[in-house]
Amino acid sequence: MVKAINPMTDKNRIYAKRDFWITSAIIIVLLILGISILIMPEEGRGLVALLMIPVAGFLGWLYFSTYTVFQDDFLLCKSGPFTEKIRYADIKSLKLCRNFMSSMALARDRIEIRQHNKSYVSGTTYISPPQREQFLEELKKRCPNLNKTPE
Repeated sequence: MVKAINPMTDKNRIYAKRDFWITSAIIIVLLILGISILIMPEEGRGLVALLMIPVAGFLGWLYFSTYTVFQDDFLLCKSGPFTEKIRYADIKSLKLCRNFMSSMALARDRIEIRQHNKSYVSGTTYISPPQREQFLEELKKRCPNLNKTPE
């Protein structure tokens, strides 16, 4: 049975490593949004702010709340409003990788998690824990159905 967790009080969060490029990109987008609001004529500024503030909030939510948590039966992966619970028994392969594929990672140095009985797109998750080699070793210990060579 999967135990219920409260992500707001869970102290076992492992926050994602954040590369300089992703931090820079988010700061640039936020600056552009802020400058756009400031340079708009006063009569349109409220509407522009109403549209852009949620975008800025969403980017901040992704940036500050991307983490993983080792649970008893699954790995909880969270990135802003997106949550994935990957059961250890469903993991078929794990590998270190470096890519820019979209996923729950904020760094190019990632761990690729592939799941049994899912397609490459729906069954592949990328995470970027700060000490990925140690994280990978701990994750391997919890995965009973892990193939040694990815397909």
